[in-house]
Amino acid sequence: MKRKNKKAQVKIQEMAFVLLAVVFLVALLFLFFARFQYSQLQESVTQVREARTITMLSVVASLPELRCSSSFSSASEIACIDKDKVDVFNKGGNIRKKYTKIWQAAQISKITIDEVYPKGQSYLIYTQEPGESTETYATYIPLCEETTGNLKCVVAKIRITTNMP
Repeated sequence: MKRKNKKAQVKIQEMAFVLLAVVFLVALLFLFFARFQYSQLQESVTQVREARTITMLSVVASLPELRCSSSFSSASEIACIDKDKVDVFNKGGNIRKKYTKIWQAAQISKITIDEVYPKGQSYLIYTQEPGESTETYATYIPLCEETTGNLKCVVAKIRITTNMP
């Protein structure tokens, strides 16, 4: 009878080890799956953040407070930014304060417009203390001003720096 008990105990131990190995294997598979899902989620978040910032670039460039007015003779034909309006933003004051909440909600820490060709002035549209991690996106756009009936444009680069969580 003792021999049967020993055989039964060995079989129970074998089954316990096999179950333990299966549980360990399932746990490892779950960890690999979770890590894979986490990296996929991070990639998706990065893509959404980039798309949002690129959208903000076009939104800032098309703000009525910055866009070329319809009084410009060819403003309806081209998308451009009015240099005189940018000067008003650059000087600060109430107009910059009105947009502070919008840009803070979009996690924007800085918006600048730099004249690229010909090399010229740099304009600060908005700034706040940047976070620990930031990323900057930029695009080119005509920066125009109306002088004695003519439209004089330069190539400008608009940069938006966003805070990364």
